[in-house]
Amino acid sequence: MFYTFKIKIKEGTTAKNVTDAAHDSFMEREVNDVQIHDNIITGKDSLFKLDFSKRSPLILSPGKEYFIYNESAKTLTYKVEAFYPILFNLLYAGILFLILYFSVQHLIIELVIPGLFFIILTTVDYFQHQAVIAKVSRKINEN
Repeated sequence: MFYTFKIKIKEGTTAKNVTDAAHDSFMEREVNDVQIHDNIITGKDSLFKLDFSKRSPLILSPGKEYFIYNESAKTLTYKVEAFYPILFNLLYAGILFLILYFSVQHLIIELVIPGLFFIILTTVDYFQHQAVIAKVSRKINEN
């Protein structure tokens, strides 16, 4: 299960410019394991990462991320594994359901609020990944 985003790259942009921009994106987000093979840049982070220098010390990683550059079609594809983020969002909604079940004991509230919570978290996660490819696109196409 993946989130997949595609962008067009303007003419005159070299493969090196694209791979450098994708690599810089991984470095900005402090992804630990970055590998470059031809026109595929893969980033993998540990599932849980403790970082006390930021606002939230526990970071959940989405798993593997791929930037795939198709030189002939001049497109850059950004693929992100979506299984773990959706699983954790479901887990958070389940915990919220249990809290509401034992405190409120009203079926509609117990179901609606965790459901909305899950939808909002999943949507925010999706748009965060969309912002990554938009930032890389701006960086590549401004040159």
